[in-house]
Amino acid sequence: MKLPGFAFDNRILDAPSAFDALSEPYFHAGQNAVGCLVLHGIGGTPANVRVVADALAARGCTVYAPLLPGHGTTVRDLQDSTGKQWLACALEGYDRLRAAGCTRIVPVGLSLGGILSGLVAAGRDCAGLCLISAPIRMRAYLHAARLLSPLLPAIRYPQADIERCRSKLPYGQLYEGFSPRKLADLYRLIRHLRTRLPAITCPTLALWAKYDNKVAPGAAAALERGLTHAPLTMRTMEHSPHGSTYDPHERDLVASLVADFVITVAGAAECTAHS
Repeated sequence: MKLPGFAFDNRILDAPSAFDALSEPYFHAGQNAVGCLVLHGIGGTPANVRVVADALAARGCTVYAPLLPGHGTTVRDLQDSTGKQWLACALEGYDRLRAAGCTRIVPVGLSLGGILSGLVAAGRDCAGLCLISAPIRMRAYLHAARLLSPLLPAIRYPQADIERCRSKLPYGQLYEGFSPRKLADLYRLIRHLRTRLPAITCPTLALWAKYDNKVAPGAAAALERGLTHAPLTMRTMEHSPHGSTYDPHERDLVASLVADFVITVAGAAECTAHS
C-alpha cells in the first residue's frame, strides 16, 4: 500500500533538526496545589504544547512539560526509544508534580501525549484529564505504515507538510521525517488505553480537530463508549489540523479551553490567576 506523499529516505535518520530552547523540558512552579502534566506528541517536543503550558502557568498552576525519551535530537534516537520509556516518563512527570506539592493533578496531552495522559489517569489519582487530538483510532494509512515498518526505517515528510510546519515556528518544532517503526509502539499504547478507559473516573475534556489527517473519524465514539465512569466533554476545533496546539488558527482557543477546564475540575479557589 502506498503512503501518500511520503518518501522513503534513510538519510533522515541522522539529519540534524533545528530545535531550540523552546523544545527542551519546561517546568513552572505555580502558586497553588494544582499541577498540570503537559505532554507532546510522537516526533514532537514541548514547543508543540507550550501555548497550553503558558496558559496554565498564567492561571497559577504548577506545570511540567517533559521531553519524551528519544525526542528532540534525531529520528534515529526516536527510533531507538520505546513506548514503555514514553509511559515511564509520563508517570515520572506525575510523580514530580506530586513531589512539588501538587495535590490535584490534571494530565494534558496532544496526540501520543493524550494517549499517555489517559494511561496516567487510568492508574493514578487525577482531578481531570485533557485529551487533544488523541488517536484512540488511527487513520488507515498509519496502520499501513505500521505494518510495513520492518522494511521502512525512515520516511521523509512531504515537502508541503515541512513548509507548513516551518510556517508555525517557534511552536511547530518537529522532525522533517519519521520512523514508521514507532507506530507499533504507539499502537500498543493505544490498545492498552482502550482497555483501560473504564478505569478513568475523573472529568475528561476531549478536543478534536476538524482537519485531522491522523485520527480516524471513529475515535470520538470509541472514547465515549470506553469512558463508562468518567464525565466527558467533547468539542471539535473547526479550523484546526491535528496539531491544534501549535497551529496559529486556534491554538489560543485550545489553550483557553484547557485552562478553563482545569480551573473548573481542580477548583477555582486553588487556581488563582497571577496578580
